[in-house]
Parts: sequence; C-alpha cells; structure tokens
Amino acid sequence: MKVTDEYVFGKASDFSKSEVERFKNIVINAGEVTEVTFDGLLEKDPILLFIPNPIKIQAVGALKIPNDEYKVKVFTKSKTTENSMDYQFELGWVVSLTSGNGKKLVEILSQITPNIYATVRCKNNKMKHILEKFRFAKSGQSYKSDINNYEIELYLKGEKKEIKTI
Repeated sequence: MKVTDEYVFGKASDFSKSEVERFKNIVINAGEVTEVTFDGLLEKDPILLFIPNPIKIQAVGALKIPNDEYKVKVFTKSKTTENSMDYQFELGWVVSLTSGNGKKLVEILSQITPNIYATVRCKNNKMKHILEKFRFAKSGQSYKSDINNYEIELYLKGEKKEIKTI
C-alpha cells in the first residue's frame, strides 16, 4: 500500500472491509458497475485508489484485473491488432466526487504498471483527452456496448515488446 497526503492506493486486500464498501458504493451509485460484477472482480484483488484517503473520499479509481474472456471480447470487438494478453490491468471505476480529480486519478494509476487498457464512451471527450495526456492511444475501431446504447473505444498504454531477429 502507498500512502501520501494526496492519495492512498493498494490492493483491495490491503484495505478494510468498510473502506472497500465505501469504494464499492461510490462506483455503483455512479453507474460504473453492477454489484455482482464488482464483487466478482474484487475477488481478483484489483488496485484501488482513493483521493485523498479512504475516509475523506473526493475521488476513486482502480486498476481492475478483468476476466480473460471479457478482455479478449473487448480487444476483438475493437478490431485492434494488439494482443489482449499483453495487458493485465484495465483502468476503470474512475469517479470524481469533486471537480478536477479525473486527471489526477489517471495520472497516478497510469504510473503503477506499464501495460494498461481502458474503455471509454465515444462521446466522453473529457476522459479521452485525459487518457491521451497520459500516453494512452486509441486502438482499433469503436464498437457498440452490449449493455447500453452507446459506442465504446479502446485505449491502450504500454511498452511495445521488441521482436528480436537473428
């Protein structure tokens, strides 16, 4: 777990049940996830971020560890040429309760590990701008959400693996 004056992040298992419950309530109330999906992904011990801390929450975000089937589906539907298995974490559950924390959330989370992907609604220009500011790039084509009536885009941030030839 990393604790600063500005934020706290760590694996979900590093936090108390009540802290995780606060995080869960925020993302569910914001419409970011259903309770069943959250509970399933929580079992994978994602990295949770609280700004400034789990008591006085102004914003939350996570590096989720998605199910492989979901990840393959996202990469396939977007028609990206990148391999989904190169990306362990999905940036998500980004909710700011006070203005101006979206950029800070993405900045902190994007520095934790090199290969991250994110999905964003096509019309969410503010989040797309923030992702691009922190070296995420759109990959592939937009595709229709299975659940809601909107288009989604895949954004990737990663270190390309060099192919060595002899």
